[in-house]
Amino acid sequence: MNKINVNGLSPFAAADNELRKAAEAFETGNHGKARVCARRAVGYVAEFYLQTHRELLPLYGRSFMNNLRGIAADENVPDEVRSCAEKLIVHPEFDEIKGDEAINLANKIIAYFKGKISS
Repeated sequence: MNKINVNGLSPFAAADNELRKAAEAFETGNHGKARVCARRAVGYVAEFYLQTHRELLPLYGRSFMNNLRGIAADENVPDEVRSCAEKLIVHPEFDEIKGDEAINLANKIIAYFKGKISS
């Protein structure tokens, strides 16, 4: 598998770093930043996964938000993971999720992809 680095970090270390930033933002009441960091964490891992699953690029796109949309639309992804991605995509008609929920959702998605990558 190809390796990518994010500022010198592996995609998993970069995702962990973003989740730490998300937790810090949540603790200071900055839910918006926590959501952004949680989404970015998922994006690092999704981009890494896409390196060996190029056929998914049309669905998953090339941005972190498009990655989330692709995860939510991918019928090969378990419903629980798709639901997590859907919730991380803020819809104007819904209340925005809080930072701690965004972190929990991101962790579930990342765990799924870690399992896919390591198998």
